[in-house]
Order: sequence, then structure tokens, then C-alpha cells
Amino acid sequence: MSINASNSGQNPVQLPPPSQLRDLPPAPIYDVTKFPDERTQKLRTLLQAGHVKVAPLRDPELILHSHLPHFLGSAYGLGASSDQLEKSYEHEITQLVPIARGFIRGDAITKDNWKDFLAQKQYTVAYQDFFDREVEERQGDWGKVLEEYLYTGPQPLINGCTGGLGHPLIHLAYAYEFRSKEVATQALSQGCTEYNPLHYLLDQPPSDSATYKTTSLSAVFERVRTDVRLDGLFSEPGIANLEVLQKPDRLAIVLEHWTAWEVNDPLRCFEEFCDLSVLLALSNGNPHDSFDFYNAHIMTVAHALRILWHYFPPQQRVSVLRQYALFGIMTYICQQRPRFDFELIEAIKLDGRDWDWVIDTALPHKWALDVHFFKVIRAAKAFEETFGRKDNFYLKAAVKYVTEFRGWEGYGKGVAGFIPSRDGYKPE
Repeated sequence: MSINASNSGQNPVQLPPPSQLRDLPPAPIYDVTKFPDERTQKLRTLLQAGHVKVAPLRDPELILHSHLPHFLGSAYGLGASSDQLEKSYEHEITQLVPIARGFIRGDAITKDNWKDFLAQKQYTVAYQDFFDREVEERQGDWGKVLEEYLYTGPQPLINGCTGGLGHPLIHLAYAYEFRSKEVATQALSQGCTEYNPLHYLLDQPPSDSATYKTTSLSAVFERVRTDVRLDGLFSEPGIANLEVLQKPDRLAIVLEHWTAWEVNDPLRCFEEFCDLSVLLALSNGNPHDSFDFYNAHIMTVAHALRILWHYFPPQQRVSVLRQYALFGIMTYICQQRPRFDFELIEAIKLDGRDWDWVIDTALPHKWALDVHFFKVIRAAKAFEETFGRKDNFYLKAAVKYVTEFRGWEGYGKGVAGFIPSRDGYKPE
């Protein structure tokens, strides 16, 4: 069963039926400062250890990001044992940059100059130090620090948090979900160093250049997919294509589609984008070339927004959705606009497999030490817990993923000569 999610009259996109949810309850939290059980306290210990040992950014050239909190948090969320959490930590910590290697630190960042060094990656640890001090000065109230630095001023930091593939938002979500002050200050550090250069489009929205209008973002994506003006821009996929896409003539095409989207009901629009993100991440995979790494981030950032929804100031939600839509559109174009098809998920036969089967298959999976592997499963499961089963749409997507996954694709030339499928983690 599905619905057509286009009101533009062209290229209708199939999605599962909407939930008709009128209010989004807060996402569950797992408070590492209060839950006394062994697993939760192991997670707390590992998060604290990583905070003082490794930087929020990683090599090459501090272009990539520490995923340690996401990795540990998603493993915990799926029920990983204390031993598996420890094993995951010991593996991933070797892939990250030790703070002891030498970074700008101390009082380099202050309350007076903290915006002077935005997008300068060499300040990754200095920003973390600064926000740690801010939390300490507020007697540990990291939530107040987040509110002050994310949302104040005419150019609020939140408007640039989809920089760095949205990792600041993912980090922020894990901070709230596990009530971790350490992850919170790392999130702020990443928000500063990964500050999206297109933040100005949210600070002062551009004039409307749309040639059509729709309240369906999936309809926008279908228009993007079939826009011949975007044909042949790149010889291969990869996030390095952003440099080409941000040139004025190409960006004008992007903005034409972006401004076509009308957010008339934020929660309905968010639910649609969650479902669309599942299609973008998982419906174009197959056992031969598996799944697109960058399009998967559209789904994992959607999961982050589900956690953060309750914490965003209500007046900020539409702006965040629009920022996320721009991130999703540009990522999808960079990945050469692959086909996405509801039927490729709908056709999956469950044959008695349920979420317990998915989790029992995932935790010992050969790719269980890949830092992104669990996050995708958690996202699908969280969407079902939020919006309902939808004829097992999310479960079928998860079954497809764990049975077909052979590693990530879509890297193209990688970043700074580093191609994760070649140079990154490979299971034995």
C-alpha cells in the first residue's frame, strides 16, 4: 500500500501512507548520568574517555569527523553488551586523532572571539575546551550552553549545522539522547568548525526563484532527479562535487527547486522527509554495489532531527527543516541523483523476520565495527516507533539493509586522497 506524494501533477512519488500524527512526543532518552545498570555506565565511561583522548575531527587533514559517540550510542541502542561496547571503543579509538598529537588549546577561543574562527578546523579542540569551560561555569548545565550558542544572534550557529554532512546535528542528537555534556560540547565544536558556508540562505532567505510550487519534498526530489540541467555535472559521485555545485549558476538551479517547497505543516513535512530518506538511502542498494554512503547520511540526519525535534525552539523548526532539505537536495545531486523506488522496499519478503531478527543479525554482523552500520538500523527502527508500522515499510527496509549490505559505495575520489572503501575499515 502506498500514496502518491506529489501535488505538482508530475512524476508522482510513492511513499507509505502518512501516520496522521498531530503531535510528536519526545524521543526516549537513556540518561548515562542516572541509569545505574552496567551497560549504561560502561557507555558513560567510554564517552568520557573518548572526550579527553581524541579530537572531534579526524584525518585526513581534519576533514572527517569522530563518530565515536554515534557508534557507541547506536550499538547501545540496539542492545550491545558491555563487552561489545568496549570492543567497539577500542577499535574506533585507533582510527581517530589523539588530542596529545598537538592542537591549539587553552584560551584561544573566548566569549568575545568565538565566532572569529568559524569553519577553521584547526580549532577543533580549542572549541571543545571553550565549551567545556562554558558548561563548567554554568554548574554543568550543558543544555543552557547549547541554547545560548545555537540560537542567539542574527546569524545563529544552528543555521550552519548541516556542514560536515550534518555531523554536528547527529552529535547534538546523541548528546540529548544520552544526556552527555561531553558529547554536547563536541557537537558545538563540530558546529563551529563545520559551519556550512550556505548558512546565509537561512540567515536571510533569498528571493523566491521557483518555477513551480509543492508541499511535497519528495516531489521536489523527483523534479531534481529528472532535471536535465543537472546532467553530466560530475564524472563520478562524491561529496567533493559540492565545490562544483556551489558555483553560482549551479546553485541557482538548486535554489529554484529548494524554494519550490512550501512547509505548510512542519510535522507532516518532517514525516514525509523521514520516509523519503529511507528510499534515498536504502531503495537503490543491491547486493552488487550495496548502498550509497552519502545518501545514507540523509537518513541518519533525519533520525537526529527526530530526537532533536522536542528540543528545537518551536519557531526554529521550519528553518531547520528547510536547512535539512537543502542539505538533502545537494547531497543527492552530488551522488548523481540515483533512482529511488518504493517498490524495491515493498517487494521485500519478511518470511517471519521481525525487529528482533534484524537486531540479532546486526549485532554480530561482519560489518559491526563500521561506524555507520548500526546508525541506519536505529534510524529505521526509530521511525517506526514514531510514525507506526506503515505496512512494515521500515522493517522491510531494515531487512533489506542487513541482508544486502556489502560495504558503502558512492565515495568517488574520496577526500584529500582518502577513499574509505579503499583505505577505511574492512572486515576480516
